[in-house]
Amino acid sequence: MDSLITPETVLSSVIRITEQRSRQHLEHSLVSTLRDLAGLTFCGICRPTQSVSGIFIDYVAHEGGEAPDQLIEIGQDPLLMECMATGGSKAQEMEDGALRRAQAIVDDRGIVCAFLVTISPAAKMEQLALIGGFASIYRNYLAILRDAARDTLTGLKNRKTFDENFSRIVASSRHLEVPFAGNRRGGELSGEHHWLAIIDIDHFKRVNDTYGHVFGDEVLLLLAALMRKAFRGEDLLFRFGGEEFVVMLAPTTYENAQAVFDRFRATVGEFAFPQVGHVSVSIGFVRIHSDDLPSVVIGNADKALYYAKEHGRDQVRSFERLLADGSLTDAERTDGDAELF
Repeated sequence: MDSLITPETVLSSVIRITEQRSRQHLEHSLVSTLRDLAGLTFCGICRPTQSVSGIFIDYVAHEGGEAPDQLIEIGQDPLLMECMATGGSKAQEMEDGALRRAQAIVDDRGIVCAFLVTISPAAKMEQLALIGGFASIYRNYLAILRDAARDTLTGLKNRKTFDENFSRIVASSRHLEVPFAGNRRGGELSGEHHWLAIIDIDHFKRVNDTYGHVFGDEVLLLLAALMRKAFRGEDLLFRFGGEEFVVMLAPTTYENAQAVFDRFRATVGEFAFPQVGHVSVSIGFVRIHSDDLPSVVIGNADKALYYAKEHGRDQVRSFERLLADGSLTDAERTDGDAELF
């Protein structure tokens, strides 16, 4: 290992890692590079995923040895559980004498967003320094990627990050042992599920035309602030552009999802926006199934949203409920001001 660690090899490795432009490519490049450079028998990155059933660990990249191919509850890995609690690093000696080490990656909000897990035959100072250094590079680069993933006006996640987050949500939902009762396109929605909603500000063009874009932008900023207060930390909030926002709820029941969206609609309606006064929002939402494509889910939520806007605005509509009561059919799909694409 000693012959591998030179300033030139370290610099070359850093350059190769920082060439990556996505989190997935960054993680795969980092574990491969660090394993070779530090002489590790295993190097992996895993992320904690919060659900109603607890915190689950998902290995998103690894080199050497084996990593769980399914989500595991964090309690099954005491090393990671301790790192999660402390936000630091911890090591344990394995039965064969190898050293397993986990380093919590804490983002700029103070949240543990990942773990760097390594196994080596023995720990040497230069090896630990490399692991710590690459963990810092990973943390800093995640901050850069996070900033690039934000809408510049509101600070919410932007449209280009939606597919990646959607795929992660779908993957995490597969461990939820909650059956969908009845026809998935019908009205039976028992159990807890992920939900996606499209939120659209009613008559927003009229706001811009009447008060100007400065006050229009202020409405968008304040709406984003209301969203942050109304939804939980584990819910994902996006601005898709213009006056359209998307929420992906962490697992909850249909009744809770309906109530949360109704409360948010009421909160917006009661808020006095500077100069503009009161505005309303229309919301269409749909259940996310584990085999759904993003375009299908967005399209179905958009149908519910369009129905809400065509039937009075300032209301929340569920795609499944509209289908179940016969209010919505595929033939009713038409273009309108709620259209996203």
